[in-house]
Amino acid sequence: MPNAGYVDDPTVPNDSELWRRIPPKLIVLDENMGRRRPSSAAFKNSRDGSPMSVFLADVLRELNRGPETVLAGHDDFALAAITAGLARECNQSVARDPLQGEPAHAVVIGKKTEAVRTKLALGSHWIVLPPQPQRS
Repeated sequence: MPNAGYVDDPTVPNDSELWRRIPPKLIVLDENMGRRRPSSAAFKNSRDGSPMSVFLADVLRELNRGPETVLAGHDDFALAAITAGLARECNQSVARDPLQGEPAHAVVIGKKTEAVRTKLALGSHWIVLPPQPQRS
């Protein structure tokens, strides 16, 4: 099971921002909100079943790294944030998952139903705004 071994990490406070890269195809215009936002599909677990990948903003700040370092190599991507508390309200767990060369990596563990993904999408805010869509 891909989520095996992960447990909620109490050293990640509820007010911690979790940054998620958002590809252009997963940005929608929300008429009710009057703005573009990430689609609910942007908050899925990985295709291989492993937990949703995020970056801990607190760790990035400690390392004097800005949002552009998370987006390096991901042209036209935007960067959205949710809080660890919002994830936990959705019955998700948050765990540090540092990777080689990326100490700020973390994961959001749990089943992401459509309702959960929608709550995460609606509760997110932009750190790096998406590029304006091209008009034809």
